[in-house]
Amino acid sequence: MRTQRRKRWKWPLLATVILSVAIVAPPAWKLWKAHDSDGSGVPLPEQGIADDVSRLNATPIDSLVRVSEDPQEAIAQLVALVTFAAQHHLPISIAGARHSMGGHTIAQDGVRVDMLPFKQLSLDTSTNILTVGSGALWSEVIPYLDRYGRAVAVMQSDNAFSVGGSISVNCHGWQHNNAPIASTVEAFRLLRADGQVVHCSRTENTELFSLVLGGYGLFGIILDVDLRTVPNERYTYHRLVVSTDKYVDNYARVVDTDTNVRMVYGRLNVNAEDFLQRAMLNYFVFDSAAHIPGGFEADGLADLKRSIFLASKDDDYGKRLRWNSEQAVTKTRIGTRITRNQVMNESPSIYMNRTADHTDILHEYFIPRRNFNRFIAAMQKHMPEHKQDLLNVTVRNVYRDTDSFLSYAHEENFAFVLFFDQRISPEAEADMRALTRKLIDAALALDGAYYLPYRLHASPEQLRAAYPMADTFFAKKRQYDPEQLFQNTFYKTYGMDVPMQP
Repeated sequence: MRTQRRKRWKWPLLATVILSVAIVAPPAWKLWKAHDSDGSGVPLPEQGIADDVSRLNATPIDSLVRVSEDPQEAIAQLVALVTFAAQHHLPISIAGARHSMGGHTIAQDGVRVDMLPFKQLSLDTSTNILTVGSGALWSEVIPYLDRYGRAVAVMQSDNAFSVGGSISVNCHGWQHNNAPIASTVEAFRLLRADGQVVHCSRTENTELFSLVLGGYGLFGIILDVDLRTVPNERYTYHRLVVSTDKYVDNYARVVDTDTNVRMVYGRLNVNAEDFLQRAMLNYFVFDSAAHIPGGFEADGLADLKRSIFLASKDDDYGKRLRWNSEQAVTKTRIGTRITRNQVMNESPSIYMNRTADHTDILHEYFIPRRNFNRFIAAMQKHMPEHKQDLLNVTVRNVYRDTDSFLSYAHEENFAFVLFFDQRISPEAEADMRALTRKLIDAALALDGAYYLPYRLHASPEQLRAAYPMADTFFAKKRQYDPEQLFQNTFYKTYGMDVPMQP
C-alpha cells in the first residue's frame, strides 16, 4: 500500500519537475548564451582619427584639444585656439560625450575641441538656477542637484550625455507635457568665431540664442549655461498594457486628465508575431514634494537586464522573452515610490553595444497626435522590407518648441525613438539608408519631422521638407561665421554651399 502511494505522488512530482525544467531551461540558456557572448569593448580610433558613438564616421583630423579643467584657463585657451585656427584656416568642431551619430562633432582635417573637463557647477538657491559648464555630464549634474532637493527640468532618458551636447541638439525627454530642453535655458555664454565671448538669452543676443539652441555647434562654443531646475519630487509608478491603436485614447484618459502626472513613456513590442501591436504606457504620478533623502542605490539587476536585452538581438524568441519579462517586472512595481532624480539617473550601459562588428543606431520621428496610429502602420509596412534588427521603440510626448530656430516641434508631437542593432558593413549601411528615407517620407506625409542628431541618411530635399527654415539657418551661420570656422560633417553635407543672405 505504501509503495502504491509513493508511486501515485512520484509521477506528478516528476512531471512537475520536467515541466519546470522545460519552462525555465530555454530562457535560462538563452540568457547565459547572451551573457557569454557579450563583447568586452569596441576598438578605439587610431591616432589622428576622430569618430563618434556610431563608429561609422572615422575621419582624419589635424588635432585634438582637451580644454583645461580650470574655467578661466579654459576660456583663455579657447580664445587663443579660435584665433590660431582662423589664421591657419583650420575648421573647429566641438565634442562632448560624442553620442550624435552623423559626424556632428567632427570636421575633417580640423581641430576637435574636447569640452568634457569644462564642468563646473553652481546652484543659485534663491532663484534655483543652475549654472553649469557645457562639458558636464548629466550623471554629474543629477547627484549635485540632488543634494539641494532639486532636479533637472528636461533632459534625455539617460544620463551619459553632456549639457552642451544636449543643448546643441535641443534634446527632449519623457518629462510630461514639456517642450524640448531649450525651454529650460535661461541664458548661456558663447565663444564666437571672432573670438568674443557673448551672453545670450531671450532679451540679449536673442537671434543667436535661438540659433545656438539646436544649432549643432555651428555658431560657436557654448561655455556655460543657466538652466531652470525643478523640485526633486517623489512619484508613484503606474503602467497599462494596451493595444497600440488604443494608446492615444488611454493616454488621454489616464495622463491628460491627471495634472499630477509628471513623467511618461511608452514602450512598443517588437517581436514578429504581433509586431508593434502592443504597448506599455508607463507613467509617474506626483506623490510628495517633501524633502527626500538623497541616494542612488543600484537595484543589483544590471547584469540580468543587459543579458535580457542582448538576448533580443536578432532573435525573435529573445524579443518575446524581453517583452514578457518587462511586463512581469513592471507589474510588480506598480505603486512603488521613486524620486525624480532616481528615475532620471539611468545609465545607457545596459544596452550599449560592445562588439566590433555591430553598432547601435537611433532614429527618431516626431508625429502629431492625430497621426499616431498611421505612423505605426507605416513602420509595420516598411520595417519587414529591410534587414535591420529593431530592438526597441520608445514613445514620448513633446510640446511645441518656441525657442529654437531649427525647431522640430511646431505642435504637440509624439516622438517615436527607434533603437537598432546594425551590422557594420556597406550592405547594412545602404539598407539602413533606404529604410530611413522611407520612414522620413512617411513622417513628412503625416505632418511630422525627423530628428537631426543621427545618421545623415536623409536627402537634402527631405531635410528641407522637414525643416523649411534650414536654408535660412545655414545662411545665418555664414552671417555669424563668415569664414566658416565652426564646421562638422552635418554642415558639410547639407549647408556648406548655402550662400550668405544680403
